[in-house]
Amino acid sequence: SIIQNSLQPVWNQKFFSLINHIGKELLIEVVDDDLGKNDTVGFAQIDFRDFIAEGGELSGSVQLLLDGEDRGQLEIELLYHPFSKENVLDYGIKVPGCYFPERSGCRVTLFQDAEHWAQPEHEGIMTAAGESYVPLGTWRQVAHAIESATKFIYITGWSVHTEITLIRDDDSEAQTLGELLVEKANNGCAVHMMIWSEYDELIPSLVGTNDNATAEYFQDTKVNVKRCERGSTNESAAENAFARLCYSHHQKSIICDSPPSGDDERLRVVAFVGGLDLTNGRYDTPQHPIFSTLKNRHATDFYQSCATDVRDGVGPRQPWHDIHSYVEGKIAQDVLRNFEERWVKEDDGTCELCEINEDEFNLEDDVYDGEDNWNVQFLRSITSQSCQFSLLDRARKLKTERAEKIEDTIHRAYIHQIRRTQNFVFIENQYFLGSAHVWNDEDKPKKAVNLIAIELVKNIVESIKAGVHHSVYIIIPMYPEGGPETMAVQEILYWQTCTMRMMYASIAQAIEEEGLDTHPTDYLAFFCIGVRGDEIPEDLPEPENDVEITLREKDRFPIYVHSKMMISDDEYIIVGSANINQRSMSGRRDTEMAVGCYQPNFLYQDGQLPAGDVAAFRKSLWVEHMGELQEEFDNPGSLECMRKVKEIAQRNWEKFTADDWDAEDGLQGHLLTYPINVAQDGTVTVVEGYNLFPDYTSGEARVLGKKSMYLLEKITT
Repeated sequence: SIIQNSLQPVWNQKFFSLINHIGKELLIEVVDDDLGKNDTVGFAQIDFRDFIAEGGELSGSVQLLLDGEDRGQLEIELLYHPFSKENVLDYGIKVPGCYFPERSGCRVTLFQDAEHWAQPEHEGIMTAAGESYVPLGTWRQVAHAIESATKFIYITGWSVHTEITLIRDDDSEAQTLGELLVEKANNGCAVHMMIWSEYDELIPSLVGTNDNATAEYFQDTKVNVKRCERGSTNESAAENAFARLCYSHHQKSIICDSPPSGDDERLRVVAFVGGLDLTNGRYDTPQHPIFSTLKNRHATDFYQSCATDVRDGVGPRQPWHDIHSYVEGKIAQDVLRNFEERWVKEDDGTCELCEINEDEFNLEDDVYDGEDNWNVQFLRSITSQSCQFSLLDRARKLKTERAEKIEDTIHRAYIHQIRRTQNFVFIENQYFLGSAHVWNDEDKPKKAVNLIAIELVKNIVESIKAGVHHSVYIIIPMYPEGGPETMAVQEILYWQTCTMRMMYASIAQAIEEEGLDTHPTDYLAFFCIGVRGDEIPEDLPEPENDVEITLREKDRFPIYVHSKMMISDDEYIIVGSANINQRSMSGRRDTEMAVGCYQPNFLYQDGQLPAGDVAAFRKSLWVEHMGELQEEFDNPGSLECMRKVKEIAQRNWEKFTADDWDAEDGLQGHLLTYPINVAQDGTVTVVEGYNLFPDYTSGEARVLGKKSMYLLEKITT
């Protein structure tokens, strides 16, 4: 916090910091917040080795120094809580130090892709209730929820596109999302929406969020839209402009009322949370067609942001893989509170929210008490610039920087669950970078310090030393949106490569020290997904430029992974909007949301993986990625499972990249080995023949990326 005009400032602040660092000392800086610049008053330096040796507790005065000059005293209390697998397991599964409490007696439905249905390959997947697993379509359920609402519909989005259709059956009437929301508002339902307002006063839209078009569409209707800027009121004008230009409101949620359930005649609050925006290009199925649906389901929804010079309707479209969730019970009220806290911050007094009271709504705890119920915790990355924290007693737990309260509970949840994991971790994410404080690279970014990568490595290394196999599976896009040859994407790929190098080097060292005959990728493996061999309609327009011609001839394209999900030990799942980078995890950059979910009757115990709904969902994802269930998939933490998955992915990669493609011998699912080579010593290099990504001849589309000389690190990390 900032104390104004005081020579004896008293902050009374508490900080809770997760650490996994290599260092000798703790440095505390006191700064004079002057207009235009910040001057350092002094540093308090604490030798961490002595501090730990003395019990990890300190209370009293420490000297402030600046260039050897005495600058006063700082009164502090410092307490170190050492991490061990035993004490984190003893603590329990609930994430500590969070703004929102864990809710019990909830229901959770998990979705993959915008549309899905049961397939023969799902046979044998059982739910926690002992029933056959039947996947549901995300957008189909969203449409049903919106249609069923009578009181309110609240939406937050990075992007909302009014022209999309949620249900795309051949015999269905194509009502657009915009038409549906206007109809609900005209029928008396309160429809409120918050979308990110791109900073486009001086420059045109950079990422195509449709925010202007969406606001204009609803301008003369009863639908209320707020275009929300992502700035910071506590920064300088230049820093505020930077935040508005480079950071976003990235939360994706739909909250609405739902009809009564059971004997209770009151309405319920329900919510959707995840990675899918209600916008163009997101509709897809587990088959991920790239040409065959351009004349029907994607006729008015062509989207391609990974390949330049591909025209609408010519193809290929950009296939899209994502994960979402639907929550019922007390947890949905927390998602509602997030909307209310953000709405109040943006409110100009022209529009009030719907009153949610116990007379009309069932707001009780533990609504669902079956054996397959869920405990769920709502998580965020957000600051007091973007929301008005209303739970004052819980807001005191949040850290403060420059008078701005910061919630970073998504990052805390990832770290807590990784530390608890005993068998395996399965991650799907749009980005994967961080833990730069332990990179060896000289040009490492100072601000990409989320702990996810180093915590995954620590778990693997400790398991190796304990003689236990531990597996980490990570699925990311082949390359980020924007085209792999662009400067920003190349720098992101470079940070990603640095992260991988750090991880594999640490694992390789542990293997060598233990004298094992395993390989670093037996413990940590990166994958991407792709599609090849889609049916090409005869009446598609002919390709004209080199890019269109090549992609039509090859009939292949990477599937864009937009998921933000982690599963640990088949017992816990995080689903939300947050990427694994500093933008999403810091709390001070992009605003994010997630839910951390588990079933208390289906936990990892005595070395046995649970067979609940998290496991069923993971297996459904693996059916999509690898075509069918394998016996080894029952134990993802085993060496046999890891090697089976790598075998399938490598075989698919060879087919995906082959010049003599045999359409009759197609891919087994979509999983591909990520195109890097990992040596026994952990060195990461390119795969022979693939310095560039497939179908790119430009020397700029490097697989390992390249650091830019011009971009600010905060943009790409």
